[in-house]
Amino acid sequence: MKAPSFLALLAASLLFVGPVQAHGDEKHGEEASAAPAATNGDVHDQAAMAQMGETADAGESSGAHDEAGGGHDEAGGHANEGEAGVMAVLKKLHPATIHFPIALFLMAAATELFVMRRKGAGLESAVRVLVYGGAIGAVVAVLFGWIHTGLWFGGDTVMQVHRWNGMLIAVLGIAMAYLASRPSQSRAWLRASIFSMAALVLIQGFLGGELAHGPNHLGISWL
Repeated sequence: MKAPSFLALLAASLLFVGPVQAHGDEKHGEEASAAPAATNGDVHDQAAMAQMGETADAGESSGAHDEAGGGHDEAGGHANEGEAGVMAVLKKLHPATIHFPIALFLMAAATELFVMRRKGAGLESAVRVLVYGGAIGAVVAVLFGWIHTGLWFGGDTVMQVHRWNGMLIAVLGIAMAYLASRPSQSRAWLRASIFSMAALVLIQGFLGGELAHGPNHLGISWL
């Protein structure tokens, strides 16, 4: 091969290899620059995720604190409601307590009738027990009656008669219990008080019905 031809071929080879090497170096440069960029992006994402995690943890801690505070407030609210609920129940117990003295005093009067008819029946002790129970029940019913209304002295005629007739029943019941506890040959005072009490509790029951269910609750127009 002649020298000019060989030189021309060598020059052409050098021209062909130069751009290839240049493009190869450019690709490696792009990959090298992309790698730090990707690394920086990953670091930024990780930092953002860590910050979000800390924010979520702080939010959970705050929520737990708020929940604990809310539970404390709720417990206090239930305590206040518990006190109001107890008082409300006590005020509603008056209608439940009045049945005992009414029943016991009426049974004492009925048993005393048997004593009068059959003197040897030995029912005097039964009358005594019924009078004791009626007296205790009358005091309890009066106590819950005042709890129901409070220290209030108002109301219409029915309310006034109901209030003070109830007080009379309690006082008379205590007096009856005293008379029943005394050994005596005569039962005249005890019998008079027992039958008077029977009339008083019937009147009291009617007045209570008028207050609870309205005027003329029995539908008896002539009363």
